[in-house]
Amino acid sequence: MVTAGRAVIAHHRRAPDGAGQTIRDARHVIALERAVLASFSDKAPCRTKVRRPPSAAAQAEAEKLRGRPETDVANRVVIDLSHYAAVADRLRQAPTHEDRERESE
Repeated sequence: MVTAGRAVIAHHRRAPDGAGQTIRDARHVIALERAVLASFSDKAPCRTKVRRPPSAAAQAEAEKLRGRPETDVANRVVIDLSHYAAVADRLRQAPTHEDRERESE
């Protein structure tokens, strides 16, 4: 990189387009790590940045944006996993290949 006054302020090696390579300068990685660590704080997080679940109003707005009709939370489809549990129990109780071989002897 060269300034308007022709001073070289950076020189980077570049992979050819389509080479599927990313070339990183180790000095940039170190500088980034230093900047991140320098900005680290052990102070309490900002109250406005607390992660909260989306409100009902926010979920309704998201549904509108997705083009879906607004529905009540209680009317949403719930998958009953008891069917999967019943199949898993049957599979656990089914004879294994080794059991079948012992029976045939």
